[in-house]
Amino acid sequence: MERRPSELEQFSAVVISRLGFHVHQHTVGQVEQLMRRCLRRNGCPSVSAYVERFQNEQFAEEELREIALELTVAETYFFRHPEQFRALVDVALPERMKARQPVRALSLLSAGCATGEEAYSLRAAVDEVAGLDGWDIRLLGIDVNAQLLEKARAGVYSAWSLRALSEAERRRHFRKSGTSFFLDHRLLAGVSFEARNLLDDDSRFWRPDVFDVIFCRNVMIYLSPAAVRALVDRLTTSLAPGGFLFLGPSETLRGITHDFHLRHSHDAFYYQRRSAGDTVLNGSAVAGCAGKPPASGGEGMPSGTVLDRVAAIEAASSRIAGPASRPTRTGAPKERKAKPDRLVPMDGPELEDLRDLVKQERFGDALKLLRSAAPRDTTDPDFLLLEAVARAHGGDLAGAEAACQLLLTRDELRPGAHYLLAFCQEQRGDYLSAAEHDTVAIYLDATFAMPHLHLGLLARHLGDLTTARRELSEALPLLSSEDASRILLFGGGFSRESLIRFCDAQLDLCGDGR
Repeated sequence: MERRPSELEQFSAVVISRLGFHVHQHTVGQVEQLMRRCLRRNGCPSVSAYVERFQNEQFAEEELREIALELTVAETYFFRHPEQFRALVDVALPERMKARQPVRALSLLSAGCATGEEAYSLRAAVDEVAGLDGWDIRLLGIDVNAQLLEKARAGVYSAWSLRALSEAERRRHFRKSGTSFFLDHRLLAGVSFEARNLLDDDSRFWRPDVFDVIFCRNVMIYLSPAAVRALVDRLTTSLAPGGFLFLGPSETLRGITHDFHLRHSHDAFYYQRRSAGDTVLNGSAVAGCAGKPPASGGEGMPSGTVLDRVAAIEAASSRIAGPASRPTRTGAPKERKAKPDRLVPMDGPELEDLRDLVKQERFGDALKLLRSAAPRDTTDPDFLLLEAVARAHGGDLAGAEAACQLLLTRDELRPGAHYLLAFCQEQRGDYLSAAEHDTVAIYLDATFAMPHLHLGLLARHLGDLTTARRELSEALPLLSSEDASRILLFGGGFSRESLIRFCDAQLDLCGDGR
């Protein structure tokens, strides 16, 4: 007998799916309460009656605006995550100016702009860039909720929305009247707003190569995997080749698309859409992660200063505090990660033989076994990862790095490859590059134990006990739950229990920090 869908399933399939919201075990209660409020608000005796009314498009649009407001956290503030705006001013906009010099026009999009703080922050950031006099600057904010957009158009904010601004910045951008702050007319006139559902497939809006910069922050954390892919496809289409995409700190494109390079500067991770014929940027898997200091204006390393090794690793360690230990938004769904790097599937006896060879540190024999047991394309990313592991732990650093770099030309968002590069570069004494690649691995998969452990060891070795304690404390519980295949791949022949004991002992050596 066919099972009849529950009221919650019916509500989710017809209503919640229109917003792409991800209903899982952490949000079922929230959606159930929302469903009951919707029924009461509209005087509907049942979900079936409500769904029937939802077939009226005008009713559906009005309801979706209300529902979106209840399902998401609309609270924001000016220049939230300021490191991203520094990267915008110092990196993204100058690069797009070069590309758009013939037409002298730039287009920016704030997707999911809520009450407008992000969009107006973008406008203010644009004004900081020299050389844009006479350019046509178009900045659009879109959101599904029309009520929020009305507040955005009014440009009147409370002190809470300005909490990240200095007093000088408040005076420059606002006029205070009583307890309210009125946005300067120059910024108010520089942004337009439209009510749009990001999941609506409107080809007239999502036209190819329109935008130079898109901010779409803290939107994907609410969406189902299918909705995320649909949204990323639209953003990719509308972003010009070489254009920049900024996501929330807990959001990545890993496992979603290969159409972007990962960029890292100013303590921020962001993305640049690939151009035709692009390979890996700057000879590194991630632009800005080849041991280079951040552009002028970033924190950590002062420009124009020669740093010794200890200062370099301390600067690199201090810069990872954001991505390595980012907070989780209260009440938001946990971020959905792509599957971790694992061992290429092999039948029982071969897998046991490989495990024995790794445990015995016979990495040369392990590499031979891999080649004989995997009659596949030797440029396949999974095979390259295994080859890099065997070479790295067998002492062939150059071969391991070459395998990682080749892998990253195919998929530069592989945390395992970045961790192996960190391992190799630490063996060479290049601690700054090692720390940077550990940082990238952690950003791409915060549940990956080994880069936390490795970064903690680097920091302890160079005397940065604060960073060492933080990273080793992150690594310890992660090792307990780490995927068995990743222990085998990246544990250097040590068992889970041995790694946990080692990590715990290293943490004890760091002291309690008091």
